[in-house]
Amino acid sequence: MVKFSGGRSSAALVLLLAKGGLLRPSRGDVILFANTSAEHPATYEFARKCKRLLERDFGLPFLWYEFCTVEDAVRGHYTRRPSYRLVRDTPLEDDPHGYRHRGEVFEEMLSYQGMLPNPHSRSCTAKLKLHPSHALLAEWLGRTSGPAHAGHYGRRPRITAEASLHRYRKMRGKAPAHEYLKRVTYMSATPPMRPAQQWTDYTRGTVPEPSPSALPAQMWGPEGARHVTLLGLRADEAARIERVLARSLFAEGARTAKCSVRNQPPGERPRFPLADWGFDEGAVLRFWSRQPFDLQARDHIGNCVFCFMKGTGALRAAASVDDPARVPGTPSDIAWWETMERKYAREVPSRDGEGTSRFGFFGLRGPTFADLAADRHNPNARYARGVPACDCTD
Repeated sequence: MVKFSGGRSSAALVLLLAKGGLLRPSRGDVILFANTSAEHPATYEFARKCKRLLERDFGLPFLWYEFCTVEDAVRGHYTRRPSYRLVRDTPLEDDPHGYRHRGEVFEEMLSYQGMLPNPHSRSCTAKLKLHPSHALLAEWLGRTSGPAHAGHYGRRPRITAEASLHRYRKMRGKAPAHEYLKRVTYMSATPPMRPAQQWTDYTRGTVPEPSPSALPAQMWGPEGARHVTLLGLRADEAARIERVLARSLFAEGARTAKCSVRNQPPGERPRFPLADWGFDEGAVLRFWSRQPFDLQARDHIGNCVFCFMKGTGALRAAASVDDPARVPGTPSDIAWWETMERKYAREVPSRDGEGTSRFGFFGLRGPTFADLAADRHNPNARYARGVPACDCTD
């Protein structure tokens, strides 16, 4: 299972593996790209070129997928639960089965969890990339024909924002009604179910024949399905590699299906071919200098342009760059992040009992995207230089 991030390193890895004959569709090898809907516009064009080349020239299945939520019955009442959907490599406005690229997936996650990710709780990586990939792989490794139906079978929603508020109060939720309704409104307006999907509708690569008695594979506990995950981490990213390997040791030690290491199944075996080959950033850049196409996003901007992990200095610099590919009102524009922070920041009673505490993308009392957009940036403040890279390893 090759994790494709949309960046140069993971793309170089999969092309080198394919050209070297190390990936085989008949074995069930697959390439996965998690669309957060917050990638740089150039990333989508680059990912589309890679997908079509690998499918056309090597027959490799290359699947794009997205986080979503669906309504389902849990313990006698309807609620929202996380799921995922396959998407095609064309924009949603051109194809009803196409990918979202204006922040829709990211905002649905914010509406679902009711809080913003921050440097101390990096939920965007877990919810938008890792957890959906586990559900997808359960279906793929189980040799099904595609993702099974998710949610109830009604076409209309069974719950409303007001019903969610009533349930929230029964669970002793303390947020003011207007604040809670503001958070859940977006999620409540999304489709209540996701129909069954077929792998063959979403890739031009060769998909293994499904098993007549196929069931999703067990991913957790001591019987978790064994599989190798190839990650595009380089030789100059040793700290990130060590973190993944350390996580693997905890995951392998799981003895029940309630393993607490939910970001990595116990049967997953991560491997890092670029690091094994001695590829550093320079080697990757040299590889792409010899290819007929390349990622057109500027190096210091990256795929997720305004990721809070980059530090306020880098974010302010990205906002001031004249980027011709930037699309106003989308995640490639800092104003979108400012809007999300204003809409989904949590305000809770202060621990000292006086007033409220506000949690934004930079946690409690941190800078805001409104500050950065207005160039109110303190180069010596906390988070100014960024924080260690998150566990976004795909």
